Amino acid sequence: MILAAFRAEWFKLARRPAIWVTIGLLLLLAVGIGYFVTYLVAIHPPAIRSGENVNFAALRTGLYPASFVKKSLANAATLDAIFALIIGVLAQGSEFAWGTIKTAQTQLPGRLTLIAGQLLAISVLMAITVAGIFALDAGASYVLALLDGASTSLPSAEDLAKGAGAMWLIFEFAAIFGFALATAFKQSAMAMGLGLGYLLVIESLLFALLDNLGDTFKNLHQLFPVANAGYLQQSFGRVPGVATIVISASSPPDATHATIALAIWIAILLAIIMVLVRKRDVL
Repeated sequence: MILAAFRAEWFKLARRPAIWVTIGLLLLLAVGIGYFVTYLVAIHPPAIRSGENVNFAALRTGLYPASFVKKSLANAATLDAIFALIIGVLAQGSEFAWGTIKTAQTQLPGRLTLIAGQLLAISVLMAITVAGIFALDAGASYVLALLDGASTSLPSAEDLAKGAGAMWLIFEFAAIFGFALATAFKQSAMAMGLGLGYLLVIESLLFALLDNLGDTFKNLHQLFPVANAGYLQQSFGRVPGVATIVISASSPPDATHATIALAIWIAILLAIIMVLVRKRDVL
């Protein structure tokens, strides 16, 4: 029954222009700005003011295939996660806006089965998005390496698999977070605003203030999702010359800690969604 619910949800999502426009914009930004605009800046560097230290050679080297996994993950926990959040919000919030949620959740195969199919379809969309980013980034890095006569050697298959898995986990959390907010508020607007605020500002700002009060709050911050998405992203290393948002910590948790923490947060969100859908009136 879950597969039937998945096929029905996939039929809807795959035919929604908003979903593919969102994914397309993410891919365009990842390749267009992440690679080609950055490459143009690197080969035509602007005048550097006194006191600035910008290594354009390192910036250029960071665009080659050897660094493309790290480069692809450079903004996964922040700007890229926004698009995953939007997809999660749209998948559920639109159902309330259209009024179709009332019909869907009062018909067979049952509310929980229907939600499981929806979440499975979103997970597949996240996997497609990750595959698209990695494929386009690998292609762009290969082309730029050919233009510069640099090495076109790619990272190992293990690094590729780990990088893709890490990005999928970060996107999966963001998408399910958006889905949970849309379920809770029964709309897209509030869910979108609060979700974006939390991913970009709320958690980081709150703990930027609390971390000054001692190690207790610093250790507490290591349990929260945005911080762990940042730790997971940072565990792959930084690309020379590429600015990323760094989650500060005296001894940042490793990738295993970040993976487990994100998995737990996903499980918590799934439980909240199931309880809301099972117990609450859809009207």
